Amino acid sequence: MGTIKSRIKSGNEIDAFVIAGIVTLLLYGALWILFTYGLGNPSHRIYILLGGQWPEGIIQFITMLAFCWAIIMLGAKKRKLKWESGALKLDLLPEDEHRVLLPDYINELRISLTERKEWQESIFIKTLHRACTKFRANKSTQETMDVVKVQSEMDLNFMESSYGIIRYLAWSIPSIGFIGTVIGISGALENADEAVAGDISAVTSMLGTAFDTTLVSLFLSLLLMFQIHRVQQREEILIISIQDYIMEHFINRIYVPKEDRD
Repeated sequence: MGTIKSRIKSGNEIDAFVIAGIVTLLLYGALWILFTYGLGNPSHRIYILLGGQWPEGIIQFITMLAFCWAIIMLGAKKRKLKWESGALKLDLLPEDEHRVLLPDYINELRISLTERKEWQESIFIKTLHRACTKFRANKSTQETMDVVKVQSEMDLNFMESSYGIIRYLAWSIPSIGFIGTVIGISGALENADEAVAGDISAVTSMLGTAFDTTLVSLFLSLLLMFQIHRVQQREEILIISIQDYIMEHFINRIYVPKEDRD
């Protein structure tokens, strides 16, 4: 139970930021070792492009940190998706085509769902439990179906809001890269006098920084946006699948005997 709860809470933004910081430092440390000792060329073009040289590479470092931060939070969402999918495999509802659900069975199902403490935060268990509770209150199939629909809409809205900081990071990465571009161009203009005198090394270096930051940020942004859309699509499919499963194997199978009808 503790392990599952820890998985659910693993998307905490601060924890993800700390992990992202460690990962980014390790990544740049590995790059430094590779190009300094492995290849023996700390001035390699790829190393400079990725921001290996400081302070010129601070912008690439920040964009990489933001990228890792968002990817780690998306990873937490993927783990929770896998856990949520496991709830559908608990065989809580009969899938026999000719099976109907009587009020007594639904009440027993509600009690059994309450006893599954380790799955209380599951979307499927939560939705099914609330549907059972609603049916127990008034034995109305229509109102029970409405509860399932409302709960699904709430889950979709919550899912949408949970992407707030991830989307902010996806927006900030190209913006940070653009800041690096502005810094690089302004630095090149400051050294324009040297270029006129014949020394263009300072200008080309600053322009290289400007274009490198833009290239890295745009590439990371493309990768991140792809992952965001992919994970969000899987979450939406899961919620819709849960709603469809409950409709097919619960709502459509409810049978209220004549003596129990209002």
